[in-house]
Amino acid sequence: MAEGGETASAFSPLLGAATTAVRSLLCQGPVAVFSVERCRRDPSSGGGLLRDCGLLPEADLYDVSLSDGHWLLRATLRPPLNPLVRRNELRCGCELEQLLLGVEYDERRASAGCRLFVVVEARVVANGDGAPSPLLKETRCRKLQDLNDEAGRWAGPDLPLRARRRSYLPLWDNSDYYGDVWFPESNNDHPPAPSQHPKGAGSICLRQLEGCISQKRIDHPPVLVRILRKCRLCHYGRPDRYAECPFQAKFLAADKSGMATLVLWNSFCMDWYRHLEPGMVIQLYNYVVKESYATRMGQDPGLTMEPALELNLNTRNPAADITIFNDPSGNAEWQVPPLQYTFVTRKELSQLRPGDQCDVIGLVTFAGRQERIRSQEHAGEFVVYRWVHLTDGTAPEPFVLKLFSTCQPEIQAQIYPCSISDNTVTFLVCTNVRVEGKVVDASGQTMCPHLFSTKYSQVFINGHHRGKLYVKNPKVKEFIQWIRTTKDKERERLSKTPIGGCYSFPPLPCNERNFRNEVLGVSTLTTMWELKQLLEQLDYREYRRVTVQGHICCVKYKSLGTDGGEEVLVFKPGVTGSTGKRAGVTESPVVDRSYQGTGRSRSPEIPIIRTSQSQKTTPSPRQMRSRKGLTYRKRPAQMRLNESTESSEGETDVTQKRTCSENTVVDPTPKQGLNGELSLDTIFLPTDPRSDHRDLWPAKHDNSFINVLAHGGLSLRQDGGSNAEIEELPPQPPGDVLSPVCGLEKMLFIFVLDVCSQGSSRVEVALNRAYVQHHAL
Repeated sequence: MAEGGETASAFSPLLGAATTAVRSLLCQGPVAVFSVERCRRDPSSGGGLLRDCGLLPEADLYDVSLSDGHWLLRATLRPPLNPLVRRNELRCGCELEQLLLGVEYDERRASAGCRLFVVVEARVVANGDGAPSPLLKETRCRKLQDLNDEAGRWAGPDLPLRARRRSYLPLWDNSDYYGDVWFPESNNDHPPAPSQHPKGAGSICLRQLEGCISQKRIDHPPVLVRILRKCRLCHYGRPDRYAECPFQAKFLAADKSGMATLVLWNSFCMDWYRHLEPGMVIQLYNYVVKESYATRMGQDPGLTMEPALELNLNTRNPAADITIFNDPSGNAEWQVPPLQYTFVTRKELSQLRPGDQCDVIGLVTFAGRQERIRSQEHAGEFVVYRWVHLTDGTAPEPFVLKLFSTCQPEIQAQIYPCSISDNTVTFLVCTNVRVEGKVVDASGQTMCPHLFSTKYSQVFINGHHRGKLYVKNPKVKEFIQWIRTTKDKERERLSKTPIGGCYSFPPLPCNERNFRNEVLGVSTLTTMWELKQLLEQLDYREYRRVTVQGHICCVKYKSLGTDGGEEVLVFKPGVTGSTGKRAGVTESPVVDRSYQGTGRSRSPEIPIIRTSQSQKTTPSPRQMRSRKGLTYRKRPAQMRLNESTESSEGETDVTQKRTCSENTVVDPTPKQGLNGELSLDTIFLPTDPRSDHRDLWPAKHDNSFINVLAHGGLSLRQDGGSNAEIEELPPQPPGDVLSPVCGLEKMLFIFVLDVCSQGSSRVEVALNRAYVQHHAL
């Protein structure tokens, strides 16, 4: 019995024998959430309280660990509560009230562990500062008793409660491994000691195995290969199929005669995926030979860039085996190709064509926040990415890298710029990245070149470079020499580098005609009612870009870089002399306390729209079904500033800092020719070419308000009488930029909005571009 007695526990009615008649319990006191974990359901998951939920069958189930301060209880959320997790409202550290638990019994087991708990209803206690529940802090100091198994018979990693799966999935994507089952405490956590010599005799080469594809043999001779590339993990679990460990991992391997794809299946992935790395020489036994997946699907392997040969390894039928060899100098007798790299400098990047692949190394000068977009291949799933800037000293512009999930989630989570705490700069290697951009002329120059990580990309940062073969590459050596000569200077500059924030790349076109041709042709306009629905349906960290048309009915300027936070009404139809007229003073943005004193760059908060789901506390599922949706104002109003958003991993999201401290709130309302009923507040953060990491190719224009909206920011240059004459413009006060706004109410605009959910019902809406329409759409 926990201290305080049985009556002090919110779970008291559940205590006792397994044959108790209790079928449901309304917990009277608050309950802290210890963890939230996700798994893919299977055909056995829909019985009992999970049946007939009034919603379409969802692919995911969520298990939560709850504590009342004395007991620890694990339960499954009823699917109608799943949106609370997808919006990051019900998360680790939060508190629940009015918790209604359902109790079911697994008749296949007759013990205390046969009881299954289901969270039927719950109300999340709102905690605006994102701090964990005080109850959670108190219970961490105690040894809690497990209410699911009072006898304490179970020991080992927690497994999904209502699905026959051997592991949970990450909350926000399917590309990373997750949970203790991937990190066993036994000696099996380490790969077998490397061998010096191949086992046995009679090895076969890959070219010879290509002739065995049509044979259904399972006793092929061993094959010796070098791993060249490692693919990110794939989860293929489906709700309509049983599969305890539905994982697949691919490696690209080669010997003297050719290449093949190695495919690891199911629990064999858990045994070997983390231990196999590019550069290793391995010998394979008991594998199955097949044609590549692309070939079996009727695709041309030459177009898919995949080998025609596939070697499959599993734990049974037959039980595959792998032997790793020491290869410090590349044993010539083994006749396997060396691991090669194709490093390019930033100066050389513009000479590459879109689709080319290369490797890069550089100092991290910007690390963006994690965002998610919906997968085009698998409905209902998300792809996670973040933007990273790298500089290598060969060009003033950085590498711009869109970094998706890789096979190294632990390293990827540590990517940040300069760390003041240990006085080091961070340099990063990213392999197998793909060049993106567009070719602008016959010379082959690529405009706005940037990089996408691929499924075979790997990342390495400080502490992970030792022993890697790329350290001997000539361009890596040149970069290291540059680091040694400029380290102190770069450290000082990087101590002020931005982290997180609203960021998009490549920059949009600077005029309406090019935008119509390049973007609007493949991205349709969104109505305001459709935008209303989209804002309510966004999941946590989900990013969307939408295009709407309308009129500007109000412009307000506010200085975000000063403590006073003065707000000035610049333009509003019907207000005489509104330009420069003081409309009032509001409080300055909320300071993110977690970043004080770290030396990292502080940033102004982007205002957050709160949808109709926003309330002081989260309603019950019955109340959720009666929600109306986001309420749009018929008259524009300044959006509220909210506190910084803290993710479930403890990562605080801050927007980027700038010398350009002004922001302009632009309110698009439909008027003549449009419905004129809805309006939306958004914020415009113009780029400043003097210090803004977003402004990599500063444009030339006259800094009129219309041009600032179309170009996304200010300009320090404008064209003179000829192309050779460029006039440097001095910094302009915000009033000079915003003053010529007469006639805005007569102009019809195309607005490009970057929308991102910040959790719960908070949605960030930032104006990327605004183009004056010269021709009707």
